[in-house]
Amino acid sequence: MTKPLLLTCILLSLVAAVLGFLNRGTLTTTRLDLESSQGQLASTSTQLLTVQGELEKNKEEVTTLGSDKDKLSAELGEARGELAKIKEELIAARKQAEDLESDGQAKDAKIGELETKLAEAEQQAPAPEAAGDNVDTAGGEARMLELETVNQQLQDQNTSLSTQVAELRRKDDGRQKSQMRQGLSGTILAVNQAWNFVVLSLGDRQGVVSNAEMLVQRDGQYLGKIRVTSVEPSTSIADILVRTVPRGLSVMPGDRVIYQAQRD
Repeated sequence: MTKPLLLTCILLSLVAAVLGFLNRGTLTTTRLDLESSQGQLASTSTQLLTVQGELEKNKEEVTTLGSDKDKLSAELGEARGELAKIKEELIAARKQAEDLESDGQAKDAKIGELETKLAEAEQQAPAPEAAGDNVDTAGGEARMLELETVNQQLQDQNTSLSTQVAELRRKDDGRQKSQMRQGLSGTILAVNQAWNFVVLSLGDRQGVVSNAEMLVQRDGQYLGKIRVTSVEPSTSIADILVRTVPRGLSVMPGDRVIYQAQRD
């Protein structure tokens, strides 16, 4: 009876030893898998931190770009406002010159009309020695004196207006005849595509004159020509000569303008 029990115990011990060995191998494999998973988790965590850092950096860049965009939008609005103001001043100046010239022409016509009436009055006035006409003669002389006074006043006004018009023309001619410096260059501050004109960073202080033609370039590439129409102390307005702009190209803010005198 004792012997069978002993054999049974030995068999059970062997079975237990085999199972223990097998379980130990499984446990070792499980530990290795766990360590590998922990390593992958650590690597994934590192990558996650890197991605989060890049995301924060991208957010900062987006915020900076948004601020720059708002700043550029504000500057563009200011440039457009200044452009509209300059355009209004230009239109007002042109209208004033036209009004002065029209007023001068109207004064000339009025003076001619009064001179005609004066000549007719002199022809129709009776002779001083005519009998019984002393009262009419005195009245005619008074009328002639009045017409001469009015005529003289109109002539004085016409002279004043003519002087003002001549001064405006002299200044304009002086600007047009003055010589711009060869190679004078600047940039385009704003462009109005609807009316085909631009605002330049150059003005009277830099020697810009009306009716001067300038070349437009971008990175050394020819884009066309512009003609100056109005000159302010530090800025100018110029029309885009559309026929000189190659097909598919357009003038934009930031483009460079340069003056090259035409050779005779």
